[in-house]
Amino acid sequence: MTSITSPSLMETVQRSVSTSGWNPQQKCFRNLMKSLRDAYFHDRSKLFWARHRVLVEFYKYSKVEDHATIELLVGLGNEIATFVSQYMKMDVERIVKHNQKMLSLPVDKAKRYRADYYLHERQHESWCKQKIKAIMNRRPPPPYPFF
Repeated sequence: MTSITSPSLMETVQRSVSTSGWNPQQKCFRNLMKSLRDAYFHDRSKLFWARHRVLVEFYKYSKVEDHATIELLVGLGNEIATFVSQYMKMDVERIVKHNQKMLSLPVDKAKRYRADYYLHERQHESWCKQKIKAIMNRRPPPPYPFF
């Protein structure tokens, strides 16, 4: 009788391991890296430093062993990854439309249009950073050496 039930149990375990071979922290890290790549693929410097900051934050909290705290941190990390992928993803089509509009305008209006465009980009980036900082402020303080 055990031979009949054990293959299905074994198949279930193998399926669950093969579909989710990563723990929640690894999935969260992967989600963050994918969203950062989508947001900063055009700027290697920004991509490098964003990834570096994520690695530093993961290192600061690597000694946490409380299950509830780990779930909170992973949830916040996934929330940040979702926010970055929704609001900071680079839209190439929008840039192409901007460039076409720039070519169709007279020089003085094009300069003003470009200045307004860059101002809006800076304001949006500042807003995104404020939102991410607000999400990160909900974390508990890291363990001892990093207070």
